[in-house]
Amino acid sequence: MDVGVDMEKIKNFFKKLKTVKNIELYIALTLALAVIVAVFVGNNAKQTEKNTADESYIAQMEHKICSVVEKIDGCGKVRVAISYESDGEKVYAYETETTTSGGVTKQTSSVVSMKGEPLVTKTLPPKILGVVVVAEGADDPVVKFKIVNVVVTLLDVSSQDVQVFTYKS
Repeated sequence: MDVGVDMEKIKNFFKKLKTVKNIELYIALTLALAVIVAVFVGNNAKQTEKNTADESYIAQMEHKICSVVEKIDGCGKVRVAISYESDGEKVYAYETETTTSGGVTKQTSSVVSMKGEPLVTKTLPPKILGVVVVAEGADDPVVKFKIVNVVVTLLDVSSQDVQVFTYKS
């Protein structure tokens, strides 16, 4: 008996649905909205994954700089902050095809794909824009110079991109 009641409700629902004007438009808009949401959610997940990898690399470099700078004679507590462009560069695999026709040689290159995604051969770390180091003992010019040299050496950045400040006691 419950099945009959449920079937009756379903029949009534479809009858009401048929009376709605422009039902096709509502359905199309609903489907379009669902597709847009699915696309943005998928892209957001990929972006979050990429940002997490970049942040992990930057955190490792900050830790490495701290551990090295703390060992400099005359240096105490150290804090490091690195600013960077959010995208590490990707290097893709290419396939080159050479064809000769009528004495003319033509080369065409295309990106190699696997499972619909371009094949990445190497991912470069994010570009570092600047580094701030706050350290005890940085008021001594010799210690400050050594700190700048450590950062320049470890990160391959210009000394102009490194700022060193004295740690507040």
